[in-house]
Amino acid sequence: MQPARPGQQHLPEWLNNRQNLTPKQQEDALRREPGFHNLPADQQQRLVNRLHSLDEKTPEQRQRTLARNENFERLSPERQQEVRGASQALGQMSPDRQQAVRHAFQQLRQMPPQQRQMFLNSGSYASQFTPQERTVLGNLLSIEPYQSHPGAIPQPYFGR
Repeated sequence: MQPARPGQQHLPEWLNNRQNLTPKQQEDALRREPGFHNLPADQQQRLVNRLHSLDEKTPEQRQRTLARNENFERLSPERQQEVRGASQALGQMSPDRQQAVRHAFQQLRQMPPQQRQMFLNSGSYASQFTPQERTVLGNLLSIEPYQSHPGAIPQPYFGR
């Protein structure tokens, strides 16, 4: 369940092929994936935890998470690192700035990608957000599928 390489399935395919399994059976299947046991123990546990987290989501939330993961997988390694860094930078902001950035994220994610960029570059956003905050927003939005309703800040699920 890492980024797909030749001969490996993408996460949505992997899950679709195992959708009739119980969460425990899915976990067992994950643990049998080639290379899983070669990963560090903490990374194995993160993957298992993320699988369980996906099982707890509504079908709509799950689909959004899978689409976000697909978008993340398509990025170059450098861009993937920028998205991870944006998520970390958000976590290091003061609570009031986190709230402002999250609110802007929820508004921007409802817009088509071209419109998102236009707003991020606007004078209005420049006066409300620092260059770093706008970069964080842009990086997080780069993997966010176009949605017409609010939700949470994206976290790449299986790209780490």
